[in-house]
Amino acid sequence: MSAEDTQARASRADDGWIGQRPSAARIAAFLAVGSIALIMAGVQPVVLGGLVTAGRLDVSQLGWSVTIEFLAIGLGVGLADALLPPRRLKLIGLTAALVLAAINFAAFEVSGLGVVVTRGLAGLAEGAIVWLTTLMIVRSPTPGRWSGVFLVSQAVLQVACAAGIPILVSPALGANAGFATLGASAALAGIIALVLPDRLAPLAGNRSDEPVLAEPIPKAAYVSLAAVFLIFSFFIGFLAYVERLAGQAGLTPVQGGLAVALALGASIAGSGLAAVLADKIAYHRALLVCAPIFLAVLVGLWGLPGSGVFFVLAGLHGLAWGFLQALQAPFVIESDPSRRAVLLAPSVQAVGAAAGPMLCSFFVTVQDARGVLVASGACLALSFVLAIALWVSRRRRQARSALAVV
Repeated sequence: MSAEDTQARASRADDGWIGQRPSAARIAAFLAVGSIALIMAGVQPVVLGGLVTAGRLDVSQLGWSVTIEFLAIGLGVGLADALLPPRRLKLIGLTAALVLAAINFAAFEVSGLGVVVTRGLAGLAEGAIVWLTTLMIVRSPTPGRWSGVFLVSQAVLQVACAAGIPILVSPALGANAGFATLGASAALAGIIALVLPDRLAPLAGNRSDEPVLAEPIPKAAYVSLAAVFLIFSFFIGFLAYVERLAGQAGLTPVQGGLAVALALGASIAGSGLAAVLADKIAYHRALLVCAPIFLAVLVGLWGLPGSGVFFVLAGLHGLAWGFLQALQAPFVIESDPSRRAVLLAPSVQAVGAAAGPMLCSFFVTVQDARGVLVASGACLALSFVLAIALWVSRRRRQARSALAVV
């Protein structure tokens, strides 16, 4: 073991952080670059919808663009985990951000399948940047709290851009307004990346010069990641069809859009609440609270209620979604205390976000969208079973260990 590795391990007791605690400016930089990388996740309807209106993209290609970008984000995070050690972070952040900016600016001239390809390439760069933020979160003493803060920061930025692009940028740049905003934001992320530390301490079982996945992770961690995949498929699969369900329930298109906005806004509140309570509530307890809420939402929407009840149910889904999402990092860490597996969580979440709407689409017809409630509910149920099974298994091991000591 090198002197560098020994020093990194010796410093892990500093305020509970793994390695030296980053300064406030560096923590802010980690959160900022990750939030900027994920702007597109919140402005896809604005950016891609504008291309559809301009005749540069059809509805089918819009769906593929969204799916491919989410999958590429997951792949980008996974490749970074597999190939990159936590070193040269400034260079990695600057390079990925400039590549992302170049891709977005190059998209000014593309249409059709070209848009699908550019969104896939952008997703790879976005995944590499999100990986940087995850490196900081998993080394903190309270990953759930920082996950909540990260979710709130990215959501606020997404809402600001979604509202600002049509008003401030579109009048001058038309359908390219979204790409211009994304490109300029990515360039800003490149500048912010220069504030990042050059390296972070290795996680348990890793040397400073090797990628996180150079060492195996426990089998239980794969089960926890499967639970994360399934519940994200539920979150996003359900959300993708809220407007369709609203229309079937007799709500106007404006009211359907408002229901989605309420769900997203409530998710910010849920993530903020999780940031406060993250070190006080375990994931399985939060799941036991949130699962009945989700079930009530699914059952309630099956009856196609009026606008008032519909808004309440959409808001409840968003609140529970934001709260539970922020606690997924500590949930995975429970299965792998080395914290290597949790670095894969953003990748798994992105793939789940892509798979959920695709899975639900097989259960939706032109006349009836309620099949999405069954498909997404099945994902929720499977995730619940896996999470509770992990908790029960862990409690049994702890009980056996306690008896062995006695």
